[in-house]
Amino acid sequence: MRLTSKMLIVRSRKHSRLPRLGFAILLLALVSCSPTLRPPVDADSTASSEAAIAPEAPSTNTPQGDNAPFTVETPAIVIEPPVPQPTATPIPASVGVPLDELAFLKPGPGSLLRNPIQVEGFGGPSQNNRVQIRLYGEDGRLISQGYTFLYSYPGRPGQFFGTVPFNTPLVAETGWLEVRSFGDRYGLLRHLTKIQINLLSIGNEKIYPAIHGAEKLTIFSPREDARISGGTIQLFGAGWVDADVPLGVELLDAQGQVLGTTSARIDAPGIGQLGTFSVALPYEIGFGQWGRVGVYERHGDVPGVIHYTSVQVWLEP
Repeated sequence: MRLTSKMLIVRSRKHSRLPRLGFAILLLALVSCSPTLRPPVDADSTASSEAAIAPEAPSTNTPQGDNAPFTVETPAIVIEPPVPQPTATPIPASVGVPLDELAFLKPGPGSLLRNPIQVEGFGGPSQNNRVQIRLYGEDGRLISQGYTFLYSYPGRPGQFFGTVPFNTPLVAETGWLEVRSFGDRYGLLRHLTKIQINLLSIGNEKIYPAIHGAEKLTIFSPREDARISGGTIQLFGAGWVDADVPLGVELLDAQGQVLGTTSARIDAPGIGQLGTFSVALPYEIGFGQWGRVGVYERHGDVPGVIHYTSVQVWLEP
C-alpha cells in the first residue's frame, strides 16, 4: 500500500479520533517507504575505492594493426615533410613613405604555383586603367604576358585580377611575376613591381600571403608635373634595396628616348633598411617638352629590373 500526500494532509473528525495504535502503524508505514539512509563515507576510503576500479593501463604488447587503438607508443606517421614557410619581409619604417603604388596581393613571394596562376593585386593609376602582367622563367625567358584592368574610376587606383597560364619543361623552376602600369599622357612605363615565385609542373601548390606595404622607392622631388629648367634635375627620394647595388636613374622624352642617365646609392644603415638618396641628373634639350624621370633597382640580367618608379615632369632648356 502506497501512501499519497493527500492521505496525510486530509484531516477529518474521524481521522482525528484514530486510536494511538493506528497512529503508530501509520508512522511505521511511512518509515518503511522512505529512502534508505547511508552513513557518511570517509574521503580516504572513497579514494581507495576509486583506485580499486581504475581501468588498467593498456599493454605495451598490443599489436599495432590497422584497427589497433592509438597510444603513446604508436609511432608517428609523417604525412608531408615540414616546409619552412617564408615570413613576410619586414618593411622598413615608412615615415613619410607612401603605400606601394603597384602591388601583388596574391600570390605572395615564395609561393609554389601550378598552371594557371590566379593573380590579385592593387595599384594604379594607369593609362586607360590597364595594367600588364608578365611571367619570366629562371633563365630570363618570357613565358607569358597579358593585360588586365583596374577596377576603379579613371585616374584612381583600384584592384586588378588576372589568370596567367604557363608551361615549364622542368619539375620546378624559379619564376618572376611582374606587373606594370603606364603614364596617362604618353603611355610610358610608370611603375613596375616584380616578385619571385616557384613554378611547378607537378606537386601541390602553396600560396603565401603578400603585404601591401610601404613604397620601396619613392621620389619626393621633383613632384608629378613639376616644371624643370636649367639643364639639371635635382632628384631626392627614399627607399631600400635587397642587395648592395646602386639605383639606376633615367630621363626619357615623350617617345621613350633616353635624355640622360646616372646612378645613386641609398644612404641607409644596411641592406633592406630605409634610407634616402639624392643625385643631380643633367640633360640637354632644344625646346620645352614632357619627360619622365625614373628610378629603378636592378639585379643583373636575371631577374633584371625588380622595381621601378617614376614621375612626369615638364622640361625646359
